[in-house]
Amino acid sequence: MKSLTLIFSAFAMVFAMSGYTQFAEGADKKPVLMLHTCPLSGILGSVPDTGYGLTDAATYINETGGIGGRELVGVVEDGRYDVPTTLGIFNRFAESEPKDEFLSYSQFCTPCLKALTEKVNEEEKIPVLAGSMSALIFNDEEIKKTPYFFATGPGYGEQWGMVLKYIKLNHKKSTPPRVAFHYFDNSTGRDPMGDLEMYAKKFGVEIVLMEPFSPTAQSFATSFLKFRKEEIEYVLFWNWSLKIGVRYFKEAKKYLPKTPIFGVHWTAANLYFNFVGKDYDNHFVVSGYPVETELDNKFVKIITDMAKKKDRKVMAWAFYMQSWVMAQLPAEAARQVLREGKPLTRENLRYALENIDTDLLGMFGGEKLDYRTHKFSRARVLRADWSKKTLVPMTEWVDIYDYLK
Repeated sequence: MKSLTLIFSAFAMVFAMSGYTQFAEGADKKPVLMLHTCPLSGILGSVPDTGYGLTDAATYINETGGIGGRELVGVVEDGRYDVPTTLGIFNRFAESEPKDEFLSYSQFCTPCLKALTEKVNEEEKIPVLAGSMSALIFNDEEIKKTPYFFATGPGYGEQWGMVLKYIKLNHKKSTPPRVAFHYFDNSTGRDPMGDLEMYAKKFGVEIVLMEPFSPTAQSFATSFLKFRKEEIEYVLFWNWSLKIGVRYFKEAKKYLPKTPIFGVHWTAANLYFNFVGKDYDNHFVVSGYPVETELDNKFVKIITDMAKKKDRKVMAWAFYMQSWVMAQLPAEAARQVLREGKPLTRENLRYALENIDTDLLGMFGGEKLDYRTHKFSRARVLRADWSKKTLVPMTEWVDIYDYLK
């Protein structure tokens, strides 16, 4: 995957220097540089759609006026979901690029985000559009210490809170719903536990088990048998690895054929139908993103048209959409700064992100994003429908904070 990284980076640099026609009048204006580190290789495998989304978004942004006539240049690097690699890339750009040109950064990696806390928020003071939605980082107290961190989705805690309320509202028995939290056994896997317990108590849901699984697990049978013994009625599957998800859904249907399995953003993927077929059927998820099959959604239409134009063979559409948004949000905030007659600085960009006026190209069916909490304010519950081979909405787009009251 190293070669793919070089292709992305070379494209970005050539793009920055080539000078498209629409920018001829503003040739003296500096480009707006964005660095993007994503998993093009490494422990999560190769996910090239995390790079294509950002570069395609940059193309769209520049074709629709750029940043006040300035080019948005997206440089994509392979962070490998690895802390030393990601920090090395970030530090190289921080040291070599002027602070009035290197205006935003985006990445996929919760441990990397945590490792960058001091560097980003105290030294560089650069807005970061993060793939992580960590409940331990994106909460009311911590965000005061990390004002330059922005999640590109609802918080993990709020997503799981929405799952629990949905379960409670649709539970047919008079007894409390009995759930098991089945989680990736690392710090990110344990990330939403505090919020999960809080919302379970609030909505009257019983968390019977907190059951870890290993990142190298080849079978989940022992856990599934334990769930059967404890009469678990709903399983909360907390995972972000496609490889693990494929093994999980195949095996879950054998041991727990009638037990609903719930997930959040990372398991909201029609891609699973390609690998596990009907074993993905009836999986419920909370997601802050639309589905690529919803062509009546303006955002979906724009990105699928661009993918077709670029001849992309997108498989992981949720990743493609998210990396697209990682470029779209700072671009819209930068345009907002310039409309207000302010200099385009990192601080002004951060302030504009917090107060952004956008519906993200119609992503939420025309509803606007409230980004004051540094997290998405809108989400839906969806269900995997084998008969349609797609995730289908079970709720409208809701204000997640109103939903959780």
